[in-house]
Amino acid sequence: MEILAEMAKIGLKMTAAAAETQIELSKTALEDCNRFCKLDTGETRESSYKASDMLKGRLVWNTEYARHAYYLGEAGRSRNPLASKMWAHKAAALYSDKWKFFAAVRFAFAMRR
Repeated sequence: MEILAEMAKIGLKMTAAAAETQIELSKTALEDCNRFCKLDTGETRESSYKASDMLKGRLVWNTEYARHAYYLGEAGRSRNPLASKMWAHKAAALYSDKWKFFAAVRFAFAMRR
């Protein structure tokens, strides 16, 4: 019985650590993606903070024109010199190794508490 109770505690701790890690990883990835987000009025970038589901790792830019801007629109760089079409894909190409390392370290840290 004692072993089962300890296993249950470990399972709960792992679940909590994974959720905490996912939230922090999502926040980090969103910031990296938004470095390349088009910035005319700032509405698209700002929408990502409200529309994204950090726990599920789902990053969303929720404006009427976000899909067009992401895939088709020209990347005006007057307000953001790093602006790019498909900004999340660009960030993933540049930072995916960083994100993997961050997640591994963050999970290990969360498990030690």
